[in-house]
Amino acid sequence: MRRHVIAGIVITVFAIAESSFLPMALGAALRPNLTLVICAAWAAIRGDEGFIWAFGGGLLLDAQSGAPFGMHTAGLMIGNALAALLDRAPIPIPIARTLNWVLVTTVVYHVTALAVLGLTNRTFDISIGFAAVILPSLAANLILTIPAHAILTRLQMRLREQERFLP
Repeated sequence: MRRHVIAGIVITVFAIAESSFLPMALGAALRPNLTLVICAAWAAIRGDEGFIWAFGGGLLLDAQSGAPFGMHTAGLMIGNALAALLDRAPIPIPIARTLNWVLVTTVVYHVTALAVLGLTNRTFDISIGFAAVILPSLAANLILTIPAHAILTRLQMRLREQERFLP
């Protein structure tokens, strides 16, 4: 139970930082998806728990966004689900597996966002969105995946040790 409370606090902090602190600190040029990276990396490492994190993180992002409600949640959930389906191919190197998971989730997340914006008649220029939002976000997410993977792998080992001693 304690680990779920801690996970909730961590996701809340990352969602708030992603929605409020990062735009002020980095401007509009670079928007890494901290919540996406953490949730996708955890799903790659831990499995179903990552989907719970993605759902909660998506709801937090939706609550703070001016975009149509559910857009972030749908993007994170669909992205992680597709990454899970594609994860059936054996990738023996754990960091490569996590990078692949984040890559797939990021692309699907942004495609979902564009689809939702299009369905709600919001205007956007897809070429500018691709060059100014999706590609920089993809690069930033992949770079952030490396330290996230290292930290979450250590956390996973610690959780396995604790689970071994539980009845």
